[in-house]
Amino acid sequence: MSLVFLDTETTGLDPARHSVWEIAYAVDDGPILSSFVSHSTEGADPKALRLNGYLDRFGGEPFLGLDFEAVLREALDGATLVGANPSFDAAFLQARWRYRPWKYRLLDVEAYAMPALGLTEPKGLAYIAKELGTDAPDHTAAVDVQVLRDTFRALQRFYSTA
Repeated sequence: MSLVFLDTETTGLDPARHSVWEIAYAVDDGPILSSFVSHSTEGADPKALRLNGYLDRFGGEPFLGLDFEAVLREALDGATLVGANPSFDAAFLQARWRYRPWKYRLLDVEAYAMPALGLTEPKGLAYIAKELGTDAPDHTAAVDVQVLRDTFRALQRFYSTA
């Protein structure tokens, strides 16, 4: 079973109205691949654009567009999607592609961490990473994928020794 660690940056919170503008992913322990993707800023939420750094970051990275997404769809085919609130990323990609290539079960690191950290409600990736001693995410898709994967692996180690 392949795990695909994935993060998207979007122009807002509603997949019906907002767009994905950056995607990063890694298959298992492979390299992290990241790209800006074609998108619209029509109807974008200004708060989301400030939070995820869109206004400061968009423009200088290579644009891989449809080829990048084709490779990602192939990597996701039959794989398990792992994320921090993966239903958010899955909803945006499903709205964008009109189908979902990944397995129906999603692995949510935020839920996975609850028993390990004694939480009664899910906390965000930044909180979990800090508690586990991994680096903090920075709302760039590639760094968030690295932190996500490191946090997932730290939780696996915790559960294997518990």
